[in-house]
Amino acid sequence: MSKVVVAVLAFGTLAVASAYAGGDIVPVETTPAVAEETGVFYGGLGMGQLSVKNDFSREEIDATMVELSLGYQVSSYFAVEGRYALGFNTTYDQGNIVNPVQIYDGKVSHWGVYFKPQYTMGDFSLYGLLGFGQVRLNDLLGGNAVEEGFQWGLGGSYAVTEHWNFYGEYLWLYDDKGFDYVAKQANVEVNAWTFGVQYRF
Repeated sequence: MSKVVVAVLAFGTLAVASAYAGGDIVPVETTPAVAEETGVFYGGLGMGQLSVKNDFSREEIDATMVELSLGYQVSSYFAVEGRYALGFNTTYDQGNIVNPVQIYDGKVSHWGVYFKPQYTMGDFSLYGLLGFGQVRLNDLLGGNAVEEGFQWGLGGSYAVTEHWNFYGEYLWLYDDKGFDYVAKQANVEVNAWTFGVQYRF
């Protein structure tokens, strides 16, 4: 009860002081950031590198990649996002293979659909990516090596303006044995990092 009395007295004091000064108490207006971030579509363009590593043979395929993404900001705490990335300038490291059957220089690509939880602090956002996707290596030993499964990643973004964001992230695209027909027993890891820009419509 004493807290209520103190609050009433404090408010009365401010009102009297304002009347003496001949001024008005102007309420501070706040912008509802949550409302601005919900129900918004966004698109992105990024560049990075995709790496395919065979843990047994130490073979490694690397490719520079271009990535396109499209997402929908469901709330200030999560979004849903789809993306497609295509690799070029592919390089091959034969690892401990003495006479490799193929010096790989084919196309590498991946796509995925993700649930994107995030936490925003002012202009900065930290987020995770949890979803399903596919990794494809074209023209590998006479065929296309394809694997699908769970994918996840971590990233961060910075809002430059109301519409433009910069982002950077790292994705774990595949980590298991039996990569299609080319690695039945060896464990293969496929990872990618990307930096890019996003536009909020």
